[in-house]
Amino acid sequence: MTDTTAPTTAQPHAPDDEETLPSVQETLEALAELYLRTIALPLPVNPATFGWQAAAGALAALSARLLHFVNTTFPGPAADLAAFYHGPLGDGPHPLAVTRWLQRAVADPAGADFEQWTALAKQQALEARTVASRPTGLAEQGAVLGDDTLAVLISGLEGTWQEWAEHGSQRRGCFLPGCVRDFDLTGAWAGRDGAHSEGWLSSTAVGYACPEHATYLWAGAHQHLPQWQLGAERDQLVCSCGWTSGPVRFRGHGTVLYQAHALEAVEAGA
Repeated sequence: MTDTTAPTTAQPHAPDDEETLPSVQETLEALAELYLRTIALPLPVNPATFGWQAAAGALAALSARLLHFVNTTFPGPAADLAAFYHGPLGDGPHPLAVTRWLQRAVADPAGADFEQWTALAKQQALEARTVASRPTGLAEQGAVLGDDTLAVLISGLEGTWQEWAEHGSQRRGCFLPGCVRDFDLTGAWAGRDGAHSEGWLSSTAVGYACPEHATYLWAGAHQHLPQWQLGAERDQLVCSCGWTSGPVRFRGHGTVLYQAHALEAVEAGA
């Protein structure tokens, strides 16, 4: 990228087969498809994922409108923007180049502390991961989904509420081996299951916990909150008490190891 404030980029090094950069129209079509994907139902349940998807949709809409406007007045810069969006490898702008441009063209002229911006972004990323990993109540999930989305979720699977109930597809059990308690998932989301689902918690790391085990493991005096920790090659499941599964090849393996750890914690406190 150049040192100017215009969002133009140098032409990427062309491979042997002389790559053809996308046209402005092709870029506009890609942005339109991206926007439609972000608003397509069903929407994600995870609050952090839902937030990112909403932000991506807003930015795709803004980018399409801006690129269309620039193309109607300055076709040359519009083509530069399309090449910038394509990136040097065809998978989007280079993150490092965009970061440097933001500092030179936006932060520095405004006298802003770019390092502070970076630190804040890192803090927000960590907070989002914590929120996404924290066990949540079923009523909270239903509030995020909403009745309309719940209906789409079920109809999208070519079924009805009644068929789900008849086939048992909505039953969910406690993640702890040996526990036989279960609840009606869609009924809990829609607020129809009443006391039967009250106290159940959902963890993105290991699944659902019944009121008894959720209270002891995730909400009691002895906290054992599970969370996946990303590694360079393999991930591992860690517990707020300090336990760790160690790097695992399959996440299911980490979940089984956590189940054994949770059983030991419950037994020790019995």
